[in-house]
Amino acid sequence: MEIHWKSFGNNPLQRIHLEYAVQLQVRMALIKEAEHLMDYLSLVIVEVCADKGTVSIGKETPEPLYSILSRNFDPSGSFATDQNQEENNALVAYFQASTPVPASF
Repeated sequence: MEIHWKSFGNNPLQRIHLEYAVQLQVRMALIKEAEHLMDYLSLVIVEVCADKGTVSIGKETPEPLYSILSRNFDPSGSFATDQNQEENNALVAYFQASTPVPASF
């Protein structure tokens, strides 16, 4: 899986957490929808805008992966809806509450 960052945000720790959450979200969606396609995870491209907190499946992702994963993300390109919405709200709240890490950490 490739992650294309549209923006990185100001907090490097937040970026690490967001990358982990995105990878987990994609894997969980793929396992739920089409576990037999897990071997093709390397073909998935995800676009992330850390500043806005949006995640979308890249158009370069081949079918049927694109269709399967797109169904698990809402039309605005933000985190997936339905059963994952509560978990995602908690993640977004965590990221917003994170204090910036000092440059000299």
